[in-house]
Amino acid sequence: MHDQDRLVFPGAMDAIGLEIFLILLLTLANGFFAAAEISIVSSKRGRLEALAEEGSDAARTALALSESPDRFLATVQVGITLIGTFSAAFGGARLSAELAKLLRTIPALAEAADTLALLLVVLVITYLSLVLGELAPKRLALRRAEQMAVLAAPIMRRIEIIARPAIWLLTVSVASVVRLFGKDDDAANLVTIDDIVYMVREGRETGTVEHAEAEMITRVFEITDLPIRAIMTPRPDMQSIPVSATFVEAAEAIRATGFTRLPVYEGSPENFVGVLNAKDLIAAFDTAGAFSLRKAMRPPVFVVESAPISEVLSQFRRDGTHIGLVIGEYGEVSGLVTLEDMLEELVGEIRDEHDEASEEAFVQRADGSWLISGMQPYERVVERVGLPTPDEDHPQRFVTLAGLILDRLSRIPKVGDLVIEGEFTLEVVDMDERRVDKVLINRRPPPPADETGACPSEDSSPNREAS
Repeated sequence: MHDQDRLVFPGAMDAIGLEIFLILLLTLANGFFAAAEISIVSSKRGRLEALAEEGSDAARTALALSESPDRFLATVQVGITLIGTFSAAFGGARLSAELAKLLRTIPALAEAADTLALLLVVLVITYLSLVLGELAPKRLALRRAEQMAVLAAPIMRRIEIIARPAIWLLTVSVASVVRLFGKDDDAANLVTIDDIVYMVREGRETGTVEHAEAEMITRVFEITDLPIRAIMTPRPDMQSIPVSATFVEAAEAIRATGFTRLPVYEGSPENFVGVLNAKDLIAAFDTAGAFSLRKAMRPPVFVVESAPISEVLSQFRRDGTHIGLVIGEYGEVSGLVTLEDMLEELVGEIRDEHDEASEEAFVQRADGSWLISGMQPYERVVERVGLPTPDEDHPQRFVTLAGLILDRLSRIPKVGDLVIEGEFTLEVVDMDERRVDKVLINRRPPPPADETGACPSEDSSPNREAS
């Protein structure tokens, strides 16, 4: 074996050191591009905007890069490709050759020295590339996205300017290829309500959003499509007074009902002509001391029962009112809704010192069953209990839980009537004249199998009348 196979000359040592240095430098450069890509793409726009408003030019640059993802990703790819090219050019060839010389000094490894040296160098470079060039920088970028984005953005902007021709060519080429697979769906990049609700739930689980705050935010989006008839006071439960009422009668009606606002009708109880506010009663007296309710009442505000709560809330704000009469599809007054009703959809029940203690709308019993008010919106029952949602083949023709009972029975219910809905049994346990007041919901146990292992067939008409 020749001496040159066993010795590493000083000049060779310098070349090996330079090669190791270049490999490490290229690996770290690759790590920079990987960190820049992750940090700018994953940064929260709100935080970058806050930094930009404080005067950070780097934050403005990061925002500009994130707004042009095609050019930015092309810049990153140009940098990574150049690094890959240089890495291939150096590739540890000299290092592998010198390592092979050392391995030949070991008799057992002499014959496979070249292969083992190349394998070892490739494994070490691959390990360094994965740890220092990819995984560690990306993990750091995810942990400190905004900080890394602010640091990387100015450098990436300069690289983009230098490599502009290549970036333009790449951007156009990629756009042409993508166009072959269809037009870009810009709507897919927009933040949806589901995205916001998901982020709120994640924040609640991590503790960054309080439970009450998360519930309120979620309710804001839930009421967007909830029709006003789902929360209105039905016409049979409305309290009203005639326009011919005296001061004593009007004051007594307000005292007896506990309401500060009452609808006023003239002639027929269905002909509503105004709304009385308790604070306006004094204004009903003229200079001679004569009382006229017509002078104190305000014009009624009418809303459509199918209108979403969010629209009615906007109408109340425009009209400066706290109460509205709900109109059905045939023009009749089907109920009444107040500002308090809508606010309770956001923050839960609001009680003042005049409110009497009321029963809970949802009560879960020890056996797991639910006792629920029939006037609860069906969407809320689905959310709390898990009842099935209507599908396209069976569209929803009702709003409340009582409406579901009426729809399934097709008659006035009686106490003891049962309705089977999916895996649940709904039993009418209390009626207020012709209105379903309370419903008991139980999850049905699985039917027992017979000796052959088959389950007995259910009655073809699962909804039955009380005996």
